[in-house]
Amino acid sequence: MDLEREKMKNHFITWLTLLFLIAATGCTGSEYPKDDNFQERWDYPLNFRIQGHGLLMTDSEKGYYFVDKNLIYYMDKDSKNPVLLDNRPDHRCMNKPDSSNCYAYIQSGGGSYPTFIQYYDSKLYVLESYWDIKSKRSMFDDVWKISRMDPDGKNRKEFKRFDSKPNFVAIHRGYLYFSLTSADKDNVQTTKVMRMQMEGKHKEEVIYEDTGPGANITDIVPYGQQLYIISWSDKGYEILRYDLETKEVTAIADRKDVGGSTALQDINGQNLYLSYFYGIEDDERSRVVYSTNLRGEQIHQLKLNDPLTLPLFFKDNLYSYFLPLFAYAKDLPEGAPYEMAIYKDNKVIHRVNLMDLPNMLLPIPGDEKYMFLRYENPNTGFMILDKSLIESGKAKFEPLLEGEEPELDSTKSIK
Repeated sequence: MDLEREKMKNHFITWLTLLFLIAATGCTGSEYPKDDNFQERWDYPLNFRIQGHGLLMTDSEKGYYFVDKNLIYYMDKDSKNPVLLDNRPDHRCMNKPDSSNCYAYIQSGGGSYPTFIQYYDSKLYVLESYWDIKSKRSMFDDVWKISRMDPDGKNRKEFKRFDSKPNFVAIHRGYLYFSLTSADKDNVQTTKVMRMQMEGKHKEEVIYEDTGPGANITDIVPYGQQLYIISWSDKGYEILRYDLETKEVTAIADRKDVGGSTALQDINGQNLYLSYFYGIEDDERSRVVYSTNLRGEQIHQLKLNDPLTLPLFFKDNLYSYFLPLFAYAKDLPEGAPYEMAIYKDNKVIHRVNLMDLPNMLLPIPGDEKYMFLRYENPNTGFMILDKSLIESGKAKFEPLLEGEEPELDSTKSIK
């Protein structure tokens, strides 16, 4: 009898140990957040996305990561001093770098620069590419992959290889989301959005697919329990909402007025912010911003001053930011200032001059501390605005990072 009790006791201890190990290994699919509140550890860093360009910077618990000229830079949240993500004195990040002699290096081949970096669950993920001269499809076939590494750039390993170049990539609540475009022998184009489990067997599934003339995905944006797919077709832009629970895809916030296509501006809290474009910048209806709930329902117009041309709009927990879209800044009326208006409680509290800044400005809303700008012409780099100076009227964009162009060894992008 005592022997049986001892066996039962040992079995009980073994099961307890197994349960503990399962709980300690991390978040399983059933344990990821199921609400629409932002969860820093598991959610896509929406506020560091560049509309239509993806993530060229991301944040972590302690700092920020930037991608510029094939190199990763890191900045502590209190330093305003980006440094290469390689503190070895003998690194070769500026002289024919590769992943062994430079932890900061992002490999790229074929002239296309990867546009994805994300910090997720204590790891850093980047999109890389190289030429595969042994490919059976064609000589110098571009191979695209996601690499995963430690936050300091060490222990880099291939995480996911794609069949073709992914247009957009995002990691959110246990899944890697990505969009792909292909064409058949008759040049009929197909675009699809897929997702892959981050853990386990990395199972993949198609969640949206469209075939036809001009079918294209121009952005994917996860937030809470949905993925927003920005689709372009012969009808113009539309916002599709993929429900993470029901797996249903529906078009949202369509006003159904003639010629209007829907553009997602930003997401904050429980609200979407969007505008509608009617084909020409002179149409005043295109200069209005609306808010809706996360399902695209209950459309309300915001009380903002007319920016005089097509606008960009961003929202954080304290302020709203309203500025002319860079490509249309040239269409401002003569004498009209090129500036960003900052609102609080529906009132302009500060204006930031954009006239003397570099060309091709791509705003990045950032966090409660900083807003950022990416510029890409004639050089590339980042600028920073200290949000603590907004209400004193002193906030302005200042230079932050303009990295040197490394001397690359083209043979290292060929395998």
